[in-house]
Amino acid sequence: MQDAVSDRTSASVKSRGKPCVALMGEFSAGKSTLLNLLLARDPLPVRVTASSVPPVWISYGPEVAIRVASDGSETEISLDEVSETTLADADFIRLWLKADALEICDLIDMPGISDPNMSGDTWTRLIDVVDSVIWCTHATQAWRQSEASTWDAVRSDTNGRNLLVVTQFDKITSDRDRTRLLGRLTKETDGLFQGVFPVALIDAIRAKDETQWRESGAADFSEKLVDLLLKDLDQPAVQPTVAEKRSAPAKQARSDSTTTTDRVVPRRIHSAPRRPMAKKGFEHGAEG
Repeated sequence: MQDAVSDRTSASVKSRGKPCVALMGEFSAGKSTLLNLLLARDPLPVRVTASSVPPVWISYGPEVAIRVASDGSETEISLDEVSETTLADADFIRLWLKADALEICDLIDMPGISDPNMSGDTWTRLIDVVDSVIWCTHATQAWRQSEASTWDAVRSDTNGRNLLVVTQFDKITSDRDRTRLLGRLTKETDGLFQGVFPVALIDAIRAKDETQWRESGAADFSEKLVDLLLKDLDQPAVQPTVAEKRSAPAKQARSDSTTTTDRVVPRRIHSAPRRPMAKKGFEHGAEG
């Protein structure tokens, strides 16, 4: 089993040349739902408890899952076992899937940062491989002080190309309340993110046409995300402040990267039918 794992790549090494994007936020902020939207599938359960599953680091490739223990040992597990793995079993899980979004980045689904029973090491042990963060904040209690404090500690470890996604935006039904909320968030997070994007995640997942997709807020978000990822792929190297904190294997993986023009840019989020979303980026289609 260990030979099969080592043939994939060490769990500490990023996919060559691809930026790594972490989905972060407090418990029940919609991180796993957003991940399922980006991957156009349901590889992970929407977590029942904040501490039920360790971080899940996902790359492009034939389906396989690896459980990485605290001593660095790696054990291949079935995809069904991913949702059954706890923090007592592993520091994190490495997962390979075939999804368009993974052609231009790795994704890490982090556990909620608000659980007092969860050690900060649960997510900080992977922060050194993270380039950008999509911070998810729930619309009904958006950008709490605990979120702002955690982000203040995390932000310097990123390349600065980070996004704030306001999830469950459909829960705010008044246009006046929506305007006030976005105004507050724009003011309080000024300079902290590349943009604030309200998204009704369930509406986005259920969208059956272009109009519904755009009304959900997912179109603006996905187009901005792709734009930032392409900028990452075009970079000849990571910024020095980030590079100093990366492990040696991750540095080597980055140095072997190729340019954007050598890559296949993903063209969709959902599988069918396909509709152009941007000149360079995902296409959207509906799930049945």
